[in-house]
Order: sequence, then C-alpha cells, then structure tokens
Amino acid sequence: MKERDRTKALTDGLIVTVFEDEGPTNIYNSSPLADDEAFTMAIKTLTAIGTSTPFHPGEVRAYGPIPTPKEPYISEAFMFSLSAKDSMDNRIAQFGRMIFFWVITTSNSISKYTEFLKLMIKRTLRVYNIVSDKDLYDEEILKKIDQNIQIIDTGIDAYYLTEANTIEAFGNLSMIPDTAPILLVVSEKTQIQVIFRDQPTPLVKTKVRARVDEFKKRMPRGNLYRLEMVTDPIIGRQLLAKSGLETQSDLGLQYRLRLSGKLDFEELDQFLSLPVKKIRGLLAKRILTAFNNKSDLDLTLLSSEVGFSLKFIEEVINLAIQTNVMSGSKIESGILKFD
Repeated sequence: MKERDRTKALTDGLIVTVFEDEGPTNIYNSSPLADDEAFTMAIKTLTAIGTSTPFHPGEVRAYGPIPTPKEPYISEAFMFSLSAKDSMDNRIAQFGRMIFFWVITTSNSISKYTEFLKLMIKRTLRVYNIVSDKDLYDEEILKKIDQNIQIIDTGIDAYYLTEANTIEAFGNLSMIPDTAPILLVVSEKTQIQVIFRDQPTPLVKTKVRARVDEFKKRMPRGNLYRLEMVTDPIIGRQLLAKSGLETQSDLGLQYRLRLSGKLDFEELDQFLSLPVKKIRGLLAKRILTAFNNKSDLDLTLLSSEVGFSLKFIEEVINLAIQTNVMSGSKIESGILKFD
C-alpha cells in the first residue's frame, strides 16, 4: 500500500456564483479556470440543472461531477439559497437567492466526498454567520471558506460505516465516530480492508460483509476486490498509520474546530493563526499545563487572562476531549477537571 500523499488536496480551487437579479455572476474564483471559463461553466450547468425548485432552510444540494471548459479539471456543484429581502425580483425576495459553490478538482474521488462537503459547507456558513446574500460579498470570508475546503486531502480511498449502515468517505479520523469500522480500498492489490476498532460479534461481521458486497457493486471492477477483515487492534493501527490516516492530534482538532457551529469565526481565526510552535499561544499553554499536572482550572479566570470568551474556551476543550487530545478531562460548572 502506498503511503498517503499528505500534500494532495482534494480541491484545486473554489468558484462562487451568485444568481443576481440580472443573472448569474461569479464573485470569487481561486481555481485554474479563467473568469470567462468559469462563467461559461456556470451558465451551461445552471441551464442544465435549473433553479426553479425552492430550497428548504439549511438545505444544500450537490450536482456532479461536471465537466469544465478546461481539461483535466472537473467540478462538483453545491447549491443553496440565502435570504435576499432587498431583491427587486419578487421570486428571489420570496424564496431566496441561489448560491453555487463549485469545487474544482482533478480528482475522480470528488463524488465520494459529496456528503462530507455538504456538511462542511452547512457548518461553515453557520460559523461565519452567513444568513443573507449580502453576507457573502466579503472576499476574506470567501477565502476562509475556500481554505476550509482545501484542508480535505486525498491519497487513498478511505471510508467508514455509519450508524445508518451507509458507507461514506472521510478525510480525517477525528471526523468519524471512534468505534466506526473503517474501509480501506487498496486499488493496486484489488483489496478492501475492513478495520474494526471494536471487537465485532459474528452478527456484526456478517452485516458489514453484506454492506461491503453492496458497496463493491458500485465500484469499477468491484467484483475483483477481495475482502479482508482486520480485528486485531494492533494490526489495524499499523494499517491506518501506513495509510497516513493516523494524523497528528493538532490537525484533527483543527478539523473539528473549523466544522463546529458554536465558535465565533473571528476568535477561531485568531486561535488558528497562532504559531503551532507556541502551542497555540497562552490559551493552549495554560490548558495543557493544567492537563499535564492534573490540576483543576477555572475557565472563567482563564478567559479573562487570555482574551478568549468562556464559550470559545469550553468548545475548544470539548472538541479536544472528543479528539482524544485531552482524554480523561471534563468540564463541570466552568471548571476543567481531570479523572
């Protein structure tokens, strides 16, 4: 199995199209496509898929992969609506303005990340408090959204089995439940490895095998892939490490922070901009000192010391606990405590 290429991003850029009263307009383009190519792609795709069906609040629809005017690039389109009460178009004022995020890529794996990207877009809009069309006309915010999407990388085909018994792609272990079975598709060996992180019962193994058999039917030459079930936790960790999926805890925490809907984005940007070598500044230093010494920490006092809100600090700690950066910790009545 090849080691995972940690520098290969899923996306080659982002194009943002707003369906203005006069028609579609591209307001952001970080992709290799020239502006006229991006506009041509938007017009052709919008004509093909239409924009007449109203959206439910918070709904994000995905279309693609879609060819672009510039080979070898393809795109996945994510469509949603934002409030546009000031629009002179009565239908737009009533139902909202259509917005498109075009994720430009050369990766054929893009469709495997559709649900993950939809979730990321929903939560990113929430983090940056984008509720109306006017909120989107801020290039700095669009750059931040672009950066959030670019933290997804590819290299191997990695999936997990959800609680709903579906198989979804993922980009980082911190984004999936700790006990979810993981599927590694090893193309050069025509092999699918299922890594169990909890010891499975015979019934669970039977159900997973049946689900993987269905999954193989959707794969090119899927019938040629043999299945290996890995139940030994040591071997499982070795395979994950070799695949590049055992990432540094700091990166996993960044994923969760960027996807959290509870953080003020200005505080989040301030926190993430602090150099890692300084352990994210005084805030992280104080938390980690308490963690290492197993000494209770008053988070209200910490908030006044470091300049981050109590809500932000509690969310960072809770996410760190979920990412196993601070296992054995808990927050009770504004106090960080340790087992």
